[in-house]
Amino acid sequence: MQHIRLKLAGAAALAAMTAVAAQAQDIAVASIQAMTGPAAFAGVHYQNAIRLAVEELNQKGGVGGQKIKLIEHDSATDKGQAINLANQAISRDRAVIVFGPSTSAEAVAVSPIFNDKKVPNLSFATSDAVLKYGPFSLMFQQPAAAATPQVARYVLEKTPARKAALVFDRTNEALIEQKNAFREAFKAGGGTVAAEEAIIGTDSNFQPLATKLKSLDVDAVYISALTEQTANVLLQLRQSGLPDRVRFVGSNAMASPKFISMTGKAAEGTIAVADHLPGVDRPLNKAFATAYQARYGIEADSWATIGYSFAQVGLAALKEAGPDPTPEKVRDAYLRLRDVPILGGSGLWNQTERRPRFGAMVLVLKDGQFVAAP
Repeated sequence: MQHIRLKLAGAAALAAMTAVAAQAQDIAVASIQAMTGPAAFAGVHYQNAIRLAVEELNQKGGVGGQKIKLIEHDSATDKGQAINLANQAISRDRAVIVFGPSTSAEAVAVSPIFNDKKVPNLSFATSDAVLKYGPFSLMFQQPAAAATPQVARYVLEKTPARKAALVFDRTNEALIEQKNAFREAFKAGGGTVAAEEAIIGTDSNFQPLATKLKSLDVDAVYISALTEQTANVLLQLRQSGLPDRVRFVGSNAMASPKFISMTGKAAEGTIAVADHLPGVDRPLNKAFATAYQARYGIEADSWATIGYSFAQVGLAALKEAGPDPTPEKVRDAYLRLRDVPILGGSGLWNQTERRPRFGAMVLVLKDGQFVAAP
């Protein structure tokens, strides 16, 4: 009997060791997204799309037979929370790469941690500021200078607007960079910047701003803020009597169902630059739209599309790194990536010295939906 018990105990121990070994073979990837808070309009869809991409890859056998273990975290759009989760992703999750955070402000806050611990961090930051902390800070999004000038040139070439006011969130580095990129391109093309008005992310009363902008007699207002605040600024400016001839212009923060639902007809004619337009006729885009609808029961918006494209780049780095990837191997693999298929822009993602390029498109809000600008 004793012999049998020993054999059973040995078998149980072997099974436990086998389970642990199998678990250890999984590749740990952490994803820190703004599932709640001001940036949840994007973060929820980012996380959904990343999860879908990982599930699809695992169904195909993972990376060299190793499955991806995706560990999801909610930063609540809070820099302090993002910092705590970054440390957790490194020390507890043992992630070989960390996806996110969702915003540039959070990404800048966590960049020193990842570089100190030498763990690659692929974020949604659009600000080059993350790169200065070291070689483990990686970007999926292209900087403002790569896309924003397109919308400035469109305004000058396709509309009568020549005098613009710029409204921007001074607490967000990426939004400041977008404003600066628009300003430089608009002025270089012959436009005049009548004012640059700074706001902060918690502002909600824009009546004094409206009074000032009306007195300047501008014919365009460029807004560089997050989606809900951008919508609030636009609504209050229109409600204050800003003429219909004044065109509103902005970034992909406008290319959101939330923006459209908040502003209604007040935003008709708004011009925005974005990475993606739903309905693009490409095989990858069609397959994603079908899969996202089946997985979540809702239509994929621009944020989901960005998140899925982001995941294609992050997972391509893991595949490029080879079996049993280490953080260093994944970082080096990212630097070798070229022509990664994505859903937006030109359809191919590239980077040079950690600065991505993939193109963008100008959109116009017409009859309650964004369409490709004529």
